[in-house]
This record gives sequence, structure tokens and C-alpha cells, in this order.
Amino acid sequence: MELIAAFTAGLSVFLLAAYAIRARALTPAESRLRFLTPRRDVRIEADEQGAILRRSASSIPAVTRLLTRRGYAERWAYDLERAGLSLRPGEYFLIRAMLAVVTFAVVFVVARNALAFVIGIALAVVAYMLPAFWLKMRVSRRIGALEKQLVETITLIANAQRAGFAFSQGVDVAAKRVGPPMSVELNRMLLDVNLGASTEDALMAMNERVGSDDLDMVITAILIQRQTGGNLAEVLDNVTETMRDRERIQGEIKTLTASQRLTGMILSAWPLVLGLLFAAINPSMTSLMWTTTPGIVLLCIWATLNFLGFITLRKILDIDI
Repeated sequence: MELIAAFTAGLSVFLLAAYAIRARALTPAESRLRFLTPRRDVRIEADEQGAILRRSASSIPAVTRLLTRRGYAERWAYDLERAGLSLRPGEYFLIRAMLAVVTFAVVFVVARNALAFVIGIALAVVAYMLPAFWLKMRVSRRIGALEKQLVETITLIANAQRAGFAFSQGVDVAAKRVGPPMSVELNRMLLDVNLGASTEDALMAMNERVGSDDLDMVITAILIQRQTGGNLAEVLDNVTETMRDRERIQGEIKTLTASQRLTGMILSAWPLVLGLLFAAINPSMTSLMWTTTPGIVLLCIWATLNFLGFITLRKILDIDI
């Protein structure tokens, strides 16, 4: 009964917090205006800022002000933007903190002793970090989807340049032809220009907002061409050819390292499979691993070392081109 009550109370608090957070989520206009605010290296002239609204310092929650002083707010703001989420850094932090508190409360209510307190803290830390891993995966998937559409987008812009369109018109044509998420970012860039930002500032803001290395190469080539002159369509064709070569090399590397990646996954999962097999064969003996303090300590050590080994193998096989 205590477990059910604790779980119900924790779920109620979490749903209430989630409802409050969604009610305070940024509207699309507020989200765009936030990234139109001049930054360190992206300056908009004073006479071009008439349509740009800035949030006052009093409208920022206390949690966000604390995160800003710690340096987390800016990094989380861009991570949330790159993931396509309309959450503020303070709201993102409250979600993570709420998950940690609910996890610790549930574990401590189930077994009220010193060991449960330690395990509850450990699981609370894991629960606090889970949204960060999920956010990183979401950012990676979105950047990957953008990079897959990048060659098609550049080709459309280059063809529009050959047909006599201006650069902004070519971007508009590409935004109408390709699907999201690339079309979303292109429309945001065009919205920046329409609200008074220069094309260079809008491109740099898009580059900082997306966080893709391939897009950074494309935007750098466009900015250099706008400063030095030349045939933009030819420059974009050369960039496209370079990206196609990189994609081909990445495919070859994935093929050559497929066996090693499979070996790493098997080595990471094999101890868990053996543990389940031993538990099925001799449950009374295997249960000592989670019913005694030394067994729990050994399980924690195994989980930590297994996780570190899996991450190490992934880093070794992650070859950057």
C-alpha cells in the first residue's frame, strides 16, 4: 500500500509539474524572437531592431537566473532548440529534478533503511541524467536528419542561382521543396531576414542554432563567397561533391567496423545474459547478488564497469572524418 501511495503521489506531482511547464512553454513567436536577439558575434544594427521584442529580466524565472549564472542556461537553450523542443532551460531543469525526487521517494518508501537511502540516491542521479541522454539522442537524430537533406537542399539552391534567382529566393524554393526539419530551419532563417537581420547574420544564427558540422562547412563557403565574390552555384556544387565523398567514406568505415561494433554489443550484453541464465538455473544462490550488501556492491561495480566499457568501445569506433 505504501508503494502504491508513493507512486500515485509522485505521479500526481509529476503530471502537475508537466502541465504547468507546458502551460508556460514558449510560443513559436517567442522562441524565434529569443534567437533573434543579438549575441556576442552576431550583431544587428539598431535601426533594424524595431520588430524584435526582448524578454525583460523580470520575466525570467528564478531557476533560469540561477542556471544563467552557472552557465547552463545558454547551453541547454541551444540543446533544446536543436532537439526541436519548446522548453526553457529552467523548465528542463525542473523536469530532471522532479524525476530524481520521485525516484528517490519511491525507493526510500519501499525499503526504509540505510541501504535503500544509498540506492535511492544512486537511482535519483540516474533518473536526473536520463533526460540529458534522451535530449542528446534527440539532438543527434535531428542533426542526422538535417544532414541527410543537406545535399538536396544545396542542389536546389544552386539550380535556383543558375536560373537567375536571388539567394533568398533560392532558399525559399528549397524550403518549399524539402521536408522538415530542414524546411523548418530554412523558414526560420528567412523569418530572421524578414524581421530585419542581414543574410549573413541569419546564416550565422542558423549555423549556431543547428550545430551541424556539414552545415557549418556550407555556410562558411557561402559567407566567403558573399565577401569575395564569384559564382555561388559553382561553389555550392563543389561543396556538394565534397559532402558526397565524405558520405561515401563514412559508409565504407561503417562497413569495415561493423564486426567490431557487433562484438562490442555482444560483450556488453553477455554478462547480463549469463546472469539471467544463472538466476534461472539456481535462483537461491543467484539471489544473493541482490539480497545481500556485498552482492549489491558487486552489481553496482559491474554495471559501472560494463557501462564504461561500452562507452569506450563506441568512442574507439567513432571515427571522425
